[in-house]
Amino acid sequence: MKRTIIEVERKTGIPSTKIRFWIKKGLFPFLQSDKNNVHYFSESDIEALRWVEYLRQTKMEIKTIKLYMDLYMQGESTIAERKEIVKNQIEYIKADLKKTQEILKILEQKHKFYEQLDCVNPTKCLVK
Repeated sequence: MKRTIIEVERKTGIPSTKIRFWIKKGLFPFLQSDKNNVHYFSESDIEALRWVEYLRQTKMEIKTIKLYMDLYMQGESTIAERKEIVKNQIEYIKADLKKTQEILKILEQKHKFYEQLDCVNPTKCLVK
C-alpha cells in the first residue's frame, strides 16, 4: 500500500514539512511520484524515512545523511562505507553524551546550592 506524505505524517509523527524538506534535499530519490508530483511512500520508504529521522535526532548533517542514502541505494557493495558513517556517528553521540552529562552535573550542583540557601523571603536572596 502506497501512502501520501500526509498519511505518512499521521503514521510516523514526522511533520510533512520536514518530509518535504528532506525530499527537496534529495534524501529519497527512490520515491514514486505521479504527474502532479505527489509522492507516494511504500512501507520500505517509510522505514527509510524513520532511519533518516533517527540520524537527524543524532544531529547528523543532511549532507552526511544524503551520502548515506546514496550509498544505500548502491547496494551491498557500500556496506563498509555505511558502517563507517554509523561508527563515526556513534563516536559523536558518545562525546555529546559525555558533555551533556558534565553539564547535567554542574546544573545539579547549582540546584543543590540554591536548595541549601536559607531564604525565607526569595526577593531578598539575590545570589547569582
